[in-house]
Amino acid sequence: KGCTLSNEWVVSPASGVIARTGVGIVVLDLDGDGNEWTGWNILMLHVAEFERVVVGTQVNAGDKIGHPSCEGGISTGTHVHIARKYNGEWVLADGPIPFTLDGYVAHNGEAIYKGTLTQGNEVITASTSSSAETRIQRP
Repeated sequence: KGCTLSNEWVVSPASGVIARTGVGIVVLDLDGDGNEWTGWNILMLHVAEFERVVVGTQVNAGDKIGHPSCEGGISTGTHVHIARKYNGEWVLADGPIPFTLDGYVAHNGEAIYKGTLTQGNEVITASTSSSAETRIQRP
């Protein structure tokens, strides 16, 4: 509850190179050239500086990136946002190419911060109150 240091890890959703870090931010460059203005990039927000991966690090899917936090913007609880860019332009979750994360497909919601992730018949709806039902964790 609230903003606490998490012992859990944010893991890399794909292989690539860390192109940029900042206050709460990690940008993963999927084409590996280290330039977030070319090709596909994934931005993760609210990643703590403590034990966070450094710029230039090559990572594989599942590698540790850092810890969920409240760093990098307004937040009422420890969590992580994830978004994608192509050639420097943001691509919506429900854009022309599905945003699939470990088998979950992201969808826009009826309102901001109310999107969903679906996998088969399972639907997880984002929550601003950090409910246990919205937690996805790899074994």
